[in-house]
Amino acid sequence: MDNPATFASETVTHVLKSAYKDERTKANTQAIQLAGEFARLFTQEAICRAADEAKKDDDESSLQVVHLQKILAQLMLDF
Repeated sequence: MDNPATFASETVTHVLKSAYKDERTKANTQAIQLAGEFARLFTQEAICRAADEAKKDDDESSLQVVHLQKILAQLMLDF
C-alpha cells in the first residue's frame, strides 16, 4: 500500500491522555506518531486474523464480532 490509513494524531493524543495518571504528563510528537503506528499495525493485524477466521467459518462476505473474539486472546499475547 502506498498510503496506508492512519489514526489522526489528535485521536492518539486523546487516547494516551485518558491513560495518564498525572495531568502534567505529556507526549512529544514522535511518541504520538509511534503510538499511532502501533495502533495502525494492531488494527491491521486484528482485521487480517479475523478475516482468516471468517474464511474458516465459510463466511468470507463479512467479519462478525465472533471472529474478532476468536482471535483476540492470541493477538494480545503476540503484541
